[in-house]
Amino acid sequence: MTELVDCFIAPSRYLLDRYRDGFRIPAGKLVHLDYGFDLPRLGGRCDRAEGEPFVFGYIGTHIPAKGIQHLIRAFGEVDGEVRLRIWGRPRGQDTEALKTLARDLPAGKRDRVEWLPEYRNADIVRDVFDRVDAIVVPSVWVENSPLVIHEVQQARVPVIAADAGGMAEYVRHGVNGLTFEHRSWRSLAERMQQFVDDPALARRLGRRGYLP
Repeated sequence: MTELVDCFIAPSRYLLDRYRDGFRIPAGKLVHLDYGFDLPRLGGRCDRAEGEPFVFGYIGTHIPAKGIQHLIRAFGEVDGEVRLRIWGRPRGQDTEALKTLARDLPAGKRDRVEWLPEYRNADIVRDVFDRVDAIVVPSVWVENSPLVIHEVQQARVPVIAADAGGMAEYVRHGVNGLTFEHRSWRSLAERMQQFVDDPALARRLGRRGYLP
């Protein structure tokens, strides 16, 4: 089939490398072209109030590949005044398993996990980004060019992501966010604790936004 296609477009350099090395697509047929976004739509985020609990957020599908189970376990290890808000459409058994995991967290943590419904993408700044201090992308799979990271960085929200695939391509540790060891909830807990202990660091990294 690749012989019948003149050009393959990869939205990340990670995916371009996979096309070339994993699928043996000739380099001459490959083009790296990142996504485009309506920048004004993602502007205007309100400043978070001083003295409020630090709020981590997750937006996305409730499936194991997205790593929400690791996020919940990590949240249970974070000390301090923190909350976790999880947005997304319920997915039956998958969501119920995650809620059971949250209910098994230590006392004082289980009540700080909030399950919120789907949001309208046009209202993501008001309904999501205005209500968090950082977004976590804990995916178990490597992602290619995650839309959530693009949107978060354009809204100048700090992000914590796994150090693999397209996630590591857009989040530079200590530059415009933090990365943790892929698939390690303990490593994720350490990064989350960094932001809770130093909210100014989170704000500073978030302001740098989308580096490319």
